[in-house]
Amino acid sequence: MSKEIIKNEKEFADWFKDNYKKLGFSKIVRPDISRCPDFIMLKDGKNVNVELETVASNFLVHKHDLDKVDEIICLVKDTELGKPITDVKELRFNGPRKVTLSIDSNVYQRYKKYCEENAIMLSKKIELFMKEQIDDYKE
Repeated sequence: MSKEIIKNEKEFADWFKDNYKKLGFSKIVRPDISRCPDFIMLKDGKNVNVELETVASNFLVHKHDLDKVDEIICLVKDTELGKPITDVKELRFNGPRKVTLSIDSNVYQRYKKYCEENAIMLSKKIELFMKEQIDDYKE
């Protein structure tokens, strides 16, 4: 059976609103209102502050406060955060991924300046380069 594809946090929040009982919650106490925590849920008779992230490490990227959450629900568990993290196995994340690259500092600075001067988004340029390489390899 193919997994449902989620492309962003809004799609994930919509799925969560329809499927929270599968994750052990009994009720939505406070729904998503675009602040941390995303939801206050009822679980085992207690309020639980829940943050949704497509990728767990986005919790850090978004600079959320760990003291404001009890549990993180994600699609990709790529880090530990000192709080319980549940990754939803029945879904597949197919959104943008952040990657770390090691590039010579001088080359990076020169190329970054080139991109800025020519209104080029660096990440998109790299993505297109990668796609071109894959397409050339297939031929």
